[in-house]
Amino acid sequence: MTRRQLKALARVAVSVVLLVLLFRSVGLAEVAAEIRSARLLPLLGAVALYCVAGTWVRGRRWQTLIESLGAPITLLRTVQLFLVGTLFSQVLPTGLGGDVVRGVMLGQEGLGSARALSTVVVDRALGILSLLAVGLVAVLMAPERGGPAMTAALLAIGLLGLVGMVALFQAHRLRRRLESVPILGWVACRPGIVRFADSFAAYDRRALAQASGWGFAFALLLIPANALLGRAVGIDEATLADWSLVVPIASLSLLLPSLGGWGVREWSYVGLLALLDPPVRAHTATAVSLLFGTLNLLLAAAGGLLLLGGFVSRPGGATVDAASDTAGAVAGDPDGDA
Repeated sequence: MTRRQLKALARVAVSVVLLVLLFRSVGLAEVAAEIRSARLLPLLGAVALYCVAGTWVRGRRWQTLIESLGAPITLLRTVQLFLVGTLFSQVLPTGLGGDVVRGVMLGQEGLGSARALSTVVVDRALGILSLLAVGLVAVLMAPERGGPAMTAALLAIGLLGLVGMVALFQAHRLRRRLESVPILGWVACRPGIVRFADSFAAYDRRALAQASGWGFAFALLLIPANALLGRAVGIDEATLADWSLVVPIASLSLLLPSLGGWGVREWSYVGLLALLDPPVRAHTATAVSLLFGTLNLLLAAAGGLLLLGGFVSRPGGATVDAASDTAGAVAGDPDGDA
């Protein structure tokens, strides 16, 4: 069994174990009853905000970054690649995250795998930071809503995220400093790593500002979409400020190993929504999380139709291996945005 297959198996195992433990705790029948009785109008609103408008905004954010590297690409194409990436991250245990897959497919269209993967990393990082910034604003505007634990978590994660973003755009300088270090220097001098690290210096401030703006636009769609899902299952007391605290931390939990966030996301929703006043019951919080997961499955289904229809070619094996090595050595395998 290859390393990639073992990684895929581990992701599936994590999700299955977490879901089994959760349903033994909260009761599958209670969760199913919540979902069956969910109100249709809020559900349709969440679909419109997250699946329709949110996909368009995320495609536009990524397009801005790609074009800043001198590679013209249409919004339709970035949306198509994003949807196929969602398919890989949600339902296919490939051992490759959807972000890596869409980076590989973009690289095959002429940008090169290292530079293409850098656009995906920056796209994801700006999305996470924008979401954290909205959460921090919510903390400042309504400090009594989240409680000390949630407030401290947002502040700590926000600071770490900012430090990480600075390090990302200094990757080309850090790489040069590592060249004289044994073993690390050998890794830093590999051609793919050099191209990957140096590509972060190519983004101009205007493009980053525009992409950040689209990141904030997506955050302002993602949070109300979650609020509508909550309203659909009867969480009427939670305000938008509450959801602005919950959603950023829940989104970051998806960076943990799992298949499309399943299991990890459900436990994070249960824990975070229990901190609200009044606390949300575990089976209701689980229902919200599963409904949100269903929205991602809708996007994955759209990606599957694009693959079956021949609109997007499946990434080639050799290119996937090279890009996966680059991502694993430098960027990890991020799967963020809730």
